[in-house]
Amino acid sequence: MRVQEPALEPGWNEVLDASGKPRPAYQAILHGFHRRADVRDLEERLEVTLRELGVTFELPAPDRRNSWFCDLLPQVFQEEEWQLVVRAFQQRVRAFECLLQDLYGKREILAEGVLPVPLVLGSPQYQRSAVEFPPTRGCFLHLSGLCLTRDPGGQLMVKNHYFSHPSGLSYMIQDRRLLARVLPEIFAGHAIASIADVPTKILMQLRAAARGSDPTAVLLTPGTFSAVYSEHSFLARRMGIPLVQGNDLAALNDKLFLRTVSGLERVDVIYSRLADPWLDPLVFRKDSRIGVAGLTQCLRRGHVAMVNPIGTQLADDRSLLHFSNVIIRYYLGEWPVLPTLPTYWLGDLDQREMVLDKLDGFQIRTLVGERVLPTNQPDVNLTEIRRLPHLFVAQPIHDSVETVCFVEGKRVRRNQDFLVYGLRNGAGFEVFDGALTRISATERGRTETEHGGGGKDTWVVREDGREAEAIQVASRRTSAPAGRRVTSRVAEAFYWMGRYLERAQHVAKIILTIETVEMEELTSAERKLYRPVWNRLLPPLEGSGRRGRRTIGNVKERYRVMLEKRSTGSVNAMVRISLANADGVREVISPEAWSALAALRGHFQRNRWRELTTEAEARKITRRLAEAVNALVPQFFNTAEQSMLADDGWRFCELGQHVERAGVSANATTGLVRSLADNLAPGQAREIELSAFLRLMSSRDAYRRIYQTRSEPALILEMIWQNRDMPRSVAYCLERCAQLVGAALPQSSQPAQYTLDFIDRLIHAVRRVDWYRFFVEKDSSFIEVQAPHRQELVDLIHDLLVQVQELHSVVTDNLLTHQNVVVEPQPKLF
Repeated sequence: MRVQEPALEPGWNEVLDASGKPRPAYQAILHGFHRRADVRDLEERLEVTLRELGVTFELPAPDRRNSWFCDLLPQVFQEEEWQLVVRAFQQRVRAFECLLQDLYGKREILAEGVLPVPLVLGSPQYQRSAVEFPPTRGCFLHLSGLCLTRDPGGQLMVKNHYFSHPSGLSYMIQDRRLLARVLPEIFAGHAIASIADVPTKILMQLRAAARGSDPTAVLLTPGTFSAVYSEHSFLARRMGIPLVQGNDLAALNDKLFLRTVSGLERVDVIYSRLADPWLDPLVFRKDSRIGVAGLTQCLRRGHVAMVNPIGTQLADDRSLLHFSNVIIRYYLGEWPVLPTLPTYWLGDLDQREMVLDKLDGFQIRTLVGERVLPTNQPDVNLTEIRRLPHLFVAQPIHDSVETVCFVEGKRVRRNQDFLVYGLRNGAGFEVFDGALTRISATERGRTETEHGGGGKDTWVVREDGREAEAIQVASRRTSAPAGRRVTSRVAEAFYWMGRYLERAQHVAKIILTIETVEMEELTSAERKLYRPVWNRLLPPLEGSGRRGRRTIGNVKERYRVMLEKRSTGSVNAMVRISLANADGVREVISPEAWSALAALRGHFQRNRWRELTTEAEARKITRRLAEAVNALVPQFFNTAEQSMLADDGWRFCELGQHVERAGVSANATTGLVRSLADNLAPGQAREIELSAFLRLMSSRDAYRRIYQTRSEPALILEMIWQNRDMPRSVAYCLERCAQLVGAALPQSSQPAQYTLDFIDRLIHAVRRVDWYRFFVEKDSSFIEVQAPHRQELVDLIHDLLVQVQELHSVVTDNLLTHQNVVVEPQPKLF
């Protein structure tokens, strides 16, 4: 086979012409930036806003850091050129849809020798289980992407296919949101096509792909370790569908079910973001822990639909790029609207030898994914290529164009390419009026996000200001609220979020109160009377050991409790666990509530534990972090209540919060009762201790309003345990837990009924206690514990505390893990 050498060389700049002057589409925009003196401030605001919105792309290990960034200067497409992009996209999708139908059917293109048989049947992306497999609604391609670049003359070229699992849709939308927030005036005077309804269009197509009048759709993700998990969560949130992992689903009787806290619920359509080999361990990779056993059989029987179906990934095989012109002519009888970037399949001997003779002029890429063989290891590359040549292709080193970006207020040059996306609309394909313009992080860097690239907002400028025609899909009336579809995994993550955020706030509140009291109200002698109270109010820790013991009697100890990362009882550890669980349910947390969590994470990322910190610096850092926790945790809960759906997921967050608060209040009274029983602080010291207890429990004002008298232990115990109007009382928290369980689950279900019965018995046990009988009445006060009843009081408090702490086990066993009998339970990190 005669092989042509690549002709693509660098030379095209998207923003500047050959003389260095702005092209017409960018003249007004660059002139506006030239007149501004705050460009660097705008960059910083863009970065802060990006972090608040939770837009991330985490690089693979060992780097494992968020690399996503957005540039201030948008990419502009005029309508005439964009229509060329649309035609090219639609042509390619039609041709490759025909190819997939043929290759998984009669294979006529192979029988006629148009494509080499080893190219297709030897491809790792060819799925034999998809042969004669009924694709979704008779089509393989439903949601697809296409990567474009330019030749030195500015002619658009197809660089790569992303037909099966197009990534970057959310980044395209988020770049527009970021620029609109930070620099809204830049949009004035431009008729820019909207991309805000892209998730809705995808949702409508998902529903159209399923059978039935009220289908349930889910988005299947590999999990939080995926580099683009933030994209999966964004799309799921904007579409209003559950974001699920493999262990959230169960295949029973050739049907697929979602495991929710209310029981198993039928799933009708899957938007899959998993590569084919990981989907079903019974058919593909047997070591897959992120797929669903039996899913392939559900698909084959037609009981569930999937976008895009199994086998679609073959269309993304880079070896087919070399034959793309032939494929288009064979199936459509048309010439390609856009040429293809020169691509050579190394499984062909002639192409391989041509590439190896001039290896320094090519980049060697895998068939799918973004791996590029390093250019500084030619000997290693040659060995790998000659061993498995059919797994590699070669493309020109210069496969992108130059653009202008802003870095630290200065104009710099970067590389870029474009990802365009489209969605099936009946028999045709609608191309979204925007793109993900990928830019490199350095002047000669790569544009792919896996190599540290970022993005630009992409404008499609309409000459007459019109919008694109909306996708036509008939709406259906739903019979059940989709918001109740909360998986057990999401409920569990929310539960632990509520517990650890409440615990972190309680400890931070104690530390902040201590700092305030010691600095503003107490003499050095009085501080000694208060300090025995401090440690007894710290919440109990799971487990034991040296690191479980904590004291907060001085500045350095409070600094350690606030920041030491290794200590399970530190506020830092509590916040990290809370945020790790929040990361796993990002799709159901509103952006407004997420901003509070992002700010909380930022505070602890900027402050690290240092052993040799001075006392003055330790006090300053501790107080600053305690104030942040006490401000941001309530902000999260309040904002979430106003901006999030009050569904089963959020109920479990509140449930965790109140289970934790009940345990904290019950535990705090045990320390107080032991002190009272031992008569450790007689006289004035007892009054100081009781007052300190109330203040540290954030209950001093409530106590005064209820009793209007000085601090007395009998009254304090009555309020902390039995008052139904005081938010920190055990009775209040237990009653709230019962309300949340009753609202989240049908009371007829056995797990819900068992949990409600346990809470009811516990509430009854708390209410029937007569605290006054344990104390001696003197001068109308109940201060001293009666000697015969001291041990009885200690035992009673201990027994009640054990029952309150047992509530956690009842909740987790009956409401969160009760469905693990369906499949083998997975180990949980938290």
